[in-house]
Amino acid sequence: MKYKECLDYLNRTAKFAKKTSLDNIKYLLECLGSPQHDLCLVHVAGTNGKGSVCAFLESMLLEKGKTTGVFSSPHILSINERIRLNRENISQQDFENVFTKVYTVVQKALKEGFVHPSFFEFLFLMAMVSFQEKQPDVCIIETGMGGRYDVTNLIMPKLCILTTISLDHMEFLGTTLKEIALHKAGIIKEEVPVLCTRQKKEVFDVIKQEATKKGAPLIEVSEDNLNFHEKDGKYIDFLSVNAYDRRRVWGAFQKENLSLALEAEKILDGPISAFDIRSALEKVVLPGRMEEIAPSVFADVAHNIQGIEAFCETVKKQFPGKKRILFAASHKNEEETMRQMLERIPGVEKIYHIQISGRNVDIEQFQDAFDQMMMYKEDDTACFVAGSFYLVGTAKQYISQEEVEKC
Repeated sequence: MKYKECLDYLNRTAKFAKKTSLDNIKYLLECLGSPQHDLCLVHVAGTNGKGSVCAFLESMLLEKGKTTGVFSSPHILSINERIRLNRENISQQDFENVFTKVYTVVQKALKEGFVHPSFFEFLFLMAMVSFQEKQPDVCIIETGMGGRYDVTNLIMPKLCILTTISLDHMEFLGTTLKEIALHKAGIIKEEVPVLCTRQKKEVFDVIKQEATKKGAPLIEVSEDNLNFHEKDGKYIDFLSVNAYDRRRVWGAFQKENLSLALEAEKILDGPISAFDIRSALEKVVLPGRMEEIAPSVFADVAHNIQGIEAFCETVKKQFPGKKRILFAASHKNEEETMRQMLERIPGVEKIYHIQISGRNVDIEQFQDAFDQMMMYKEDDTACFVAGSFYLVGTAKQYISQEEVEKC
């Protein structure tokens, strides 16, 4: 199939195929030659910070001359973002190639009575095939939802990483932190080292119990691991200028994510020098994580309560002036709480709230709200697009189109 046909098929899949059993996907993997067995894998689960940890670790490994593969979700602009090789999104030609291999196996399995994989499961299979073909030194795999029953839990990693765990997807994972932690901690494997950031006691107790049961060495990591000095005696700077002379804002919470990545890199490939760390950080790209998408306009995929808490804290500390926020939430049960949290940020002039239906953002409603936010904006006013991945993707596309039309 050609690239557009592949996308059309996957989009149709999202409408009819639901999450299937691990046994179902295990069979499909076997039909594909069990590609996951040929790879050095790192498994990352948690509520927030997974994408950042993956990007930090990817950059550290590349800086030391390793090759990398990353499977992550969701995407912001292009589905190709979900499968990366050496920091580059999978090419359209390679996408077509691995799609065709998975599609052929799926069609054969359907005739044998097996179930069609979900959208996410299909892409996971594609990632495993792609990584087997390219054979990167290290493949970093981010869970989709939960962990214990997530399709990514069919891999056998060299290392497991747990980012911060909070209330998340409660309609599927449970209504308490303990229930959700049980799902996330399900990625812990027999005797495989596991790193976790500082957690609430009830969460850490679940992780510790699971690690003990599996005989897995458990290392708790915090930003204290960042207490190293460069030759000039300066700490890593989390507010820097990138190659395009635009401000890069990394919230304080990113120190926890960086500390996880640093410890993971050390386990996988030995210590990394302060010089290489700084060089790696300069190359890190975190789309939708306090990303400046236009002058003084920042986008952040703070799509749950914990994400909004971190977003609010970063905005309070780093933007003392006037602020305007365009907001939309994917999870309706958290929407009102998140909006109230945003309203309490000092200096907020206006919150522009729009609705999202499924994965769809009403473009006209978005354009009207975005244009209002930008209207009569003063030089010291910072504007933010915060909430759903789909909202941030819409904002980036809209700004890109505006830039094209100005040329």
